[in-house]
Amino acid sequence: MSESTHVGRDEARRIATLARLRFDADELGRVTEDLNHILDHVEELRSLEHRTVDTRLDGERMSTRGEEAERPDDLRRDIASFAPDWRDGFFVVPPFPGVHQEDDR
Repeated sequence: MSESTHVGRDEARRIATLARLRFDADELGRVTEDLNHILDHVEELRSLEHRTVDTRLDGERMSTRGEEAERPDDLRRDIASFAPDWRDGFFVVPPFPGVHQEDDR
């Protein structure tokens, strides 16, 4: 990761001020390190974004965003199409055990 994406103590202090947090010198040092660790992880995740990863037990390869972008998103389907029971715009779920459904009156 390049140094330009790291947070210095002054920038960490500015972020803390914006978040209305106060840190003493030692705490500010730890917060600065924590922010930089977070940025390192984000950078690492970005580098993995376009790789194909073998994560299934059967060895079938799973695609990453680049390949998945070619097919439509399953969540764009009508919600009622994958709901087990859908009535009047609501999911219908069975009552918990021991809870009896009231008679419609």
